[in-house]
Amino acid sequence: MGPSELDELQERLNAVKAGIREIAHDISGPLGVLRMAAYFLQTAKPDEEKREHYYKLIVDTVEKVEGGLKRLRALNDDPSLALKPSDPQENQT
Repeated sequence: MGPSELDELQERLNAVKAGIREIAHDISGPLGVLRMAAYFLQTAKPDEEKREHYYKLIVDTVEKVEGGLKRLRALNDDPSLALKPSDPQENQT
């Protein structure tokens, strides 16, 4: 494997790491919202209007988390992220 191939591999790895960090952020933020909404539903005993608001907040937030998970699954399906098989002749000395 030559230097340019190593550089390309490092760039791809950095892109994957950045994508994972972004997706983790996209999931952890909404989980805090879900926790907060569940807390208020349990402790505040909200009226019907507030209950509907928290319910909608939960549903919208779950959709955001699902979007993050779809993006994570897409990383698995992205052929540009697949490791290229090495050339058998490169390993011969």
